[in-house]
Parts: sequence; C-alpha cells; structure tokens
Amino acid sequence: MVIIPNPKNPPQLSQPSLIQAVRFFSPKQKKILIFASIVFLAILAVSGVAFYFWLTSFQKSQVDFNISGPSQVASGESDVYTISYWNNTGQLIQNASLSVRYPQGSVVGNKQIVQNFDLGDINVGSGGKKELTLALIGPDKSIQKLAASLSYKPQNTSSSFENDAEKEVAISGSVLSVDFKTPEASLPNVKGTYTIHYKNNTDKVVQNAVVEAAYPDGFKFISADKTPSEDNNKWNLGDLNPNEEGDIAVSGILAADSSANFDIAVGVAADGDFYKFSDVSSQINLAAAPLKLTISANDRRDISVNAGDKLQFKIHYENSSGISLANVVLKAKLDGAMYDFSSLATDGFFSGSNDTITWNGGNVAGFANLAANASGDVEFRIGAKSRYPVKNFRDKNFVLRVSAQMNTPTVPSSLDVKSLSAADDLSLKVNTQVLLKARGYYYDSAIKNSGPLPPKVGQTTTYTIHWQITNYSNDIDNTVVKAILPAGIGWLNKKAGAGADTLEYNERTNELTWSAGKISAGTGILLNPYEAIFQLGLTPAANQAGSIAQILGGSSLTAADNFTGAAISAAADAVQTDLPEDSGVGYGRSHVQP
Repeated sequence: MVIIPNPKNPPQLSQPSLIQAVRFFSPKQKKILIFASIVFLAILAVSGVAFYFWLTSFQKSQVDFNISGPSQVASGESDVYTISYWNNTGQLIQNASLSVRYPQGSVVGNKQIVQNFDLGDINVGSGGKKELTLALIGPDKSIQKLAASLSYKPQNTSSSFENDAEKEVAISGSVLSVDFKTPEASLPNVKGTYTIHYKNNTDKVVQNAVVEAAYPDGFKFISADKTPSEDNNKWNLGDLNPNEEGDIAVSGILAADSSANFDIAVGVAADGDFYKFSDVSSQINLAAAPLKLTISANDRRDISVNAGDKLQFKIHYENSSGISLANVVLKAKLDGAMYDFSSLATDGFFSGSNDTITWNGGNVAGFANLAANASGDVEFRIGAKSRYPVKNFRDKNFVLRVSAQMNTPTVPSSLDVKSLSAADDLSLKVNTQVLLKARGYYYDSAIKNSGPLPPKVGQTTTYTIHWQITNYSNDIDNTVVKAILPAGIGWLNKKAGAGADTLEYNERTNELTWSAGKISAGTGILLNPYEAIFQLGLTPAANQAGSIAQILGGSSLTAADNFTGAAISAAADAVQTDLPEDSGVGYGRSHVQP
C-alpha cells in the first residue's frame, strides 16, 4: 500500500551532523576546514593569554614620583622641597620605601648623606608627599642635586620596582656675605689692621652666625676689636637681625714674604659644625721692607737652652728705605720665667718694670740719624736660671722670648703711613733636666736582705738597689736606664716599685735594662721620683778581701724631650758595699771579710 503524504502535514526531516556533513566535502575542502579550525583555536588561546597578562601586568610609569621645590636659592637659604608619590596603577603597592640622597656637605645641620622613610602600602588611586625643609649651601653659581628613589612591590607580581627622581638647585648669592679690607700700604713685619665686613642679606634673622679666618703663614695675630671665640681666628656673632652688618678689625704683623693670602668665610654653627655660606680670598702684595730686624742667640735662631746656659743675643738692623731715618728707637722686651735678670749685661737702657731694653740716639750714636743703607747690631748678654721655678703642674715647657721693635717717625714719601717700624721675635725653648740616682741598701723595707754583713768571701749577701728618676720641666719619653752587673753579682729576680714591670735582665750580657717610657714633668719635684727597685746578690771572691766591692756598675739614662725634641741623658755612679744612704751599714761594715 502506498502512503501518499498529506500536503498539509509534510514529513519532518532531521539536519545532518558535522561528521555527516563532512562526508559530503571534498578532500581539499576537508584540509581547509581543519586548518581554519586550528588557526581559530590558536587565536583564541593567544587572546586568552594576552587578556590574562593585560589583567595582571604592571607599568611603573603609572606610579607618579617627583621632587618639587625652588630651582634657585641663595647659599644657606631655607626652603621646602616636596617629594610626591601617587599610585595610578590597578594594583596595590606593597612595602613602599622612600630614600632621599642629599648633596654631601651641602645641607645645613644634616650630617646624613642618605635618609630613608618607610611608607608602607599605597592603595590604588592613593599616594602622599614628604616635605623636607632644607638649607642648601655651596659656591655661587654651583649646582646642588637632591635625589630620591621610591622602592616597592606590586601586589600581583613577584618583582620589585624602583622609581627615581632628581632636583637640580642652582646656588645664586648667599644669605650671608663677607668682604675683606686691607691697608692701602702693607709692609712686612709692620703692624697692620685688616677689616672683615659681614652682612645678613635677608629680611630674616640668621641664628648662630660665625666668621672664620684662615691666616697666611707668617701672620702674627696681635688683637681684634671683637674677642675671638677660639684660636684668634673664629668669631661667634650670635643671631644677626635682618639686613644687619658689621666689621671685625684684626691687627697683626705679616712676615717678610712677597705676598700673602687671607681666606675669610661666613656661615652658621649647627650641631658643633661650621657650615660655610660664603667666602672670600684676598691676596696682599707686600712692599719691600724699608727697615729690617733679625734676632739671633749665640749666632743662631734654632737653639734650645739648658738651665744655667749663658746667652748672647744680637739684634741686626738695616735701613733699606733709601733715605736717612731720624730719631730711631729700638726696644727689646724679654719674657720668660727662666731668665736670670741678675746676669744681664747691656749698653742699652734696661727697665726692670717691664723687662725691656731700649736703644736710641742717647746710647747708639747712629740712631739719631740712621743713614740710608746703614746697618749694624746691638747686643746684650743674659743667662738662663740654673734652677727651674717649678711650683705647680702649670710650671712646665719654659720659653725664653725676645720681642724687638724698631721705629722712626721718618717715612719715605712713597709710603702712606704715619711712622715706619720693623719687628722680629725669637723664642728659645728650655730643655728639661733629668736626674738619675742609684742607691743601695742592706736594711730596706721594700725587699728584705740576708747574708753576712760585712760580706764574706764565698758567702752571698743580698742588697736592694733603688733606681730613681727626677724630671723637672718638660715631659720626656722613650726613657731607658741601663747598667752592667759586675763579676760576682747575681740577679735574683726580685723587683718592686712603680717601674718594676719594665725591668729586664740579660744574663748573656749581664746588662740590666729599665724601659721607663714616658715620665711627666714635675716627677720627683711635685710627685715622688719614678722608681724601680731590685735585689742583687754579692758573692765576693778571695781577691776582694779587705776591699769595698762593687754591687752595680755605673748607670746611664737616655730619653727624648717632648717639648724641645732634644736628646736627654743622665748618669749615676756605681753602687758599692759602703752604701752611704744606709746608716745601718757604715764604713766599718763595708769591707769584704776573708
């Protein structure tokens, strides 16, 4: 039976599957389809990876980091510099830290080169700023650099990042300025006045202002109208009011060099340091000296003096002005506690009230009118005291000084000064005196002795020796005392006294050495003598019977004077069995018995 479909209800046909559809493609179409599918899947995978990295990637350029502040300041001017940071990324920034690097030595009151700040975490769309109040210093027209770095770790990455920023600041002028004014005519060895001018150039108070001067070699400071705070070259001015200015007048003498440089600086003191805001250097060209003086002692200028020495001083003068000089006066002032004024011999006028010798036209004929190009000498003799005036610990390092000055009202027309003068100084250091004593005892409280007294042939008698050092006026160092033990004397290695630890005996050479080292001035005068005590044993030989035997050979001391640099020496006689310091022995118990 044939079923005829009803046109009103057509049969439903199903769609073919992909596999079924493929069966109808040709081989070439199949290859194209497979390739297109692979490409599609690859694109899909790459897109997915790219989308993932886009979601998790980090761009440090989106972290804003900069330093703002003035680009030009005066040296020492205080200003605010702001370091800003902002997180414009899509991630939390963790463990952020800020490191600021300052220009070394250019920030007032800041001894740090690097300063670190812990910022913690910085949220998305958040940030902050760090304000630093700094006073940068440096030479005019110099560039000072303020640098900073921001270190951090984004939340979704394992890497750390760092952003850097830098601010260049030009130094223009200074909060404080300084100037230096010199005499119109500068002569060597002539007292001159030099003026330091300082100024606060701002409308603010500058606290703890300081002026510091570096004098040239050969400059002798005499005085200043403002008392220096230290070393005759530093003045603490305190607080300077707005636009305040002032002068410091310094008087001094320059040596006979052709030129000299003065360096003057102004700044502030902070935390015990001096911060220089501005400085000036001034060169002074000296005119040829029209009048010259030179002092010598025993025809030298570099000697040191011993107590009791006789000294002959000579003051040589020269008139190089090219004209005759009228009414010349030469004065020499003697200063020093070791001068023996009772031994002074001079043809000048001596004043005991100020220890000054004066030569003028009354006792030197040529001084009434000193001819052009004339030269000559004046002399005097004086001795150093034989005893040191040591009464307390300040009485040390004695110096004998002679300060000479020659002047005349006559002035060459080429020089704009009121009078003409010349000066010279000579200082002679006094060496210390060191005494060494070697004393022997049988009856001694430091180390007890034994054996027959008087000593007997073949039997051992022990004795105690005291080495004592006295040092008068200067510290000494590298002090060494030595002596040889005679035949028949034995080292018993018993020691006492302050110097016992540095006492050594060499049995091969029979030499005893005491390395006493440094000994202070006044030892044995204001303090007890420095002492080493040791015991020796005497075993007399038959040929010594009836004689006084030697216990210790002569002792010698060497040292260096720390003040004068001179080599110091001293000696002590040998110690024998007669022991003059031991009243219990005496002459009758000093001879060796058979």
